[in-house]
Amino acid sequence: MLFKRFKNVLLIAVLSLVIFSCKKDDDEVRLIPPNDLTEQYAVDIVKIEDYLKTHYMVLDDDLNVTILKIPTGGNQTSIWDQTDYPLVKDFEVKNDSRVSYSKGGLVEDPVTYKLYYIILNEGGGQRPTTIDSMFVDYRGWNLDNEEFDRTSSPLWTSFPAPNIQFISGFRQFVPKIKTAETVIENTDGTFSHLNFGNGVVFIPSALAYFNISRGENIPAYSNLVFQIQLKGLRYNDHDRDKILSKDEYYNPSGDTDIGLFNQDSDGDGTPDFLDADDDADGVLTRNELKIPGTIPQLYYQFNDIPSCSGDQIDPNRLKKHLDSSCQ
Repeated sequence: MLFKRFKNVLLIAVLSLVIFSCKKDDDEVRLIPPNDLTEQYAVDIVKIEDYLKTHYMVLDDDLNVTILKIPTGGNQTSIWDQTDYPLVKDFEVKNDSRVSYSKGGLVEDPVTYKLYYIILNEGGGQRPTTIDSMFVDYRGWNLDNEEFDRTSSPLWTSFPAPNIQFISGFRQFVPKIKTAETVIENTDGTFSHLNFGNGVVFIPSALAYFNISRGENIPAYSNLVFQIQLKGLRYNDHDRDKILSKDEYYNPSGDTDIGLFNQDSDGDGTPDFLDADDDADGVLTRNELKIPGTIPQLYYQFNDIPSCSGDQIDPNRLKKHLDSSCQ
């Protein structure tokens, strides 16, 4: 059947993606035998906290950051102690890198990581999830302050992505900021983004490239720093079922993005946001969401999707596209 073929093709395409790369294709990539994750994080967190306590940051008028080492006898206030843009010290995350995009397809990683970050400007627009397409500028460097990558203009990354799939620490930070409040088209055809999200995140190696060496400035087990500016986003509909992927998590508790992968209404191993027929009833989800009698054919807004009986109020009734008995 058509919808089953679509689901299988989508899943195969997703599984074939490179999930660690945000570097250029011509960088030298070398795989080093992996260290124990818990032992490596114990080393990494000491290095990151030492960096934060022995370095200070300077901002220009556009809130571009430069980080410098405090010289012997210097009186500069460390990143750890400065209060103009306070360092957030209590954000804990799990590694959300995946070996597959099926339910339960996370890498095996027992560690809970601290992801230190600074918000330079929250932004005035919309907040993404980690599975949405993000329009970003960024600059990255290691703890020796050696830059390894930067954008010359904003670029799009999506999830899944055939070319660019940002590392776990990068993706998990971005939802802390918002897109530009206003976008203005200039007379020369360029665009100005006003009041966009802007922050700096300090990433342990396991949430970056871990045991992968990516050229001279990213040896294996590198802890990385990124300044990220979020200019825009597109909320994705990965399975084209007329429900935004971010909304296909119906009983939220805990981490939304991991919950999206565990939301599998028909138990076939494919998360609902990647499944074109969420209840396996033989009818594409998008066709169950059409409003009867509308010309041209219209679709229900997410909050208005009825149950099979047409009831839009009773929260105990399954929405019609999740009810396998609803034809």
